[in-house]
Formats: sequence, structure tokens, C-alpha cells
Amino acid sequence: MSEQIYEDTSPGRDYYIQEDKHDLYKELQNSEESPFTEAELNEIFVFAVAYGSRKAGRTPIDGSGRALFNRGALNDQTFWLIRSIAVAEERTTDVLIDGKQVKEIAEEYANGGITELHSKVFGPGDPLVELSDDVIELAQEQSSD
Repeated sequence: MSEQIYEDTSPGRDYYIQEDKHDLYKELQNSEESPFTEAELNEIFVFAVAYGSRKAGRTPIDGSGRALFNRGALNDQTFWLIRSIAVAEERTTDVLIDGKQVKEIAEEYANGGITELHSKVFGPGDPLVELSDDVIELAQEQSSD
């Protein structure tokens, strides 16, 4: 369990990304070679959070960042996925009262995850096969825990 004391804070209105990574999101969204073609930016962000939590780790945002989407764009499932990742990171449910901390954890995982995700999609091989293999690998890791 974490020794950190959490404050009851609001996460604020927007989720932020590192300014220089905006083009990675847009390319994933707009490229016909991407499995994320026409996905909403918040959907790509959540995938980057999950991918980053397993493949890249937390990467703090350099500078002030850029708003990517409004918090209201998250549905209940994605909201709870982000909160679950924060609980796993902090190893305590106490983090759930600290909206700013939960959001920061998500933003940092997305910051590392988007680079890995973009490389996976636009690197050699079939991105759908590559990502499917990663999902299967992660599921196997979970079932052996």
C-alpha cells in the first residue's frame, strides 16, 4: 500500500497530452492504414493509457501540454478503466478520491503509450496482428497472476 496521502480533488475539465504528440494521435485517427481510423481522440487516448500501462510506463508531460478532449467524452466504462489503472498503479483505492492524481496517472501512461502504439501501428508487420498478439500476451499475463 502507498504511504501517500490523497486529497479530494477534481480532475478538471480536460485531458492533456504532450504538445508534440498530437500529430501521433491525428495520424492514428486519419490514416487508412491505422486500425483506429475514424476513432474518437478520447478512444485512442484510453487505448494509449492501457497500452502505456503495460508497454511503456509513465512518462511525464514536458511543458504545459495540450488539451485533447473534454472529460465528459469518457463513457462509464472508459472512466472506470482509467480509475482501475490508477488503483493498480498506486496499489490502493484511496487514490480514487484524488481526481487530479487519477488524471495525471492516465495522462502519463498515455504519453508513453501513444509513442509505442504509433510505432506498433506504423512499424513493420500487420498492426492488427501485432496489437492482437499484444492483447493475447497481456491476457495470458493476467491469467497467470
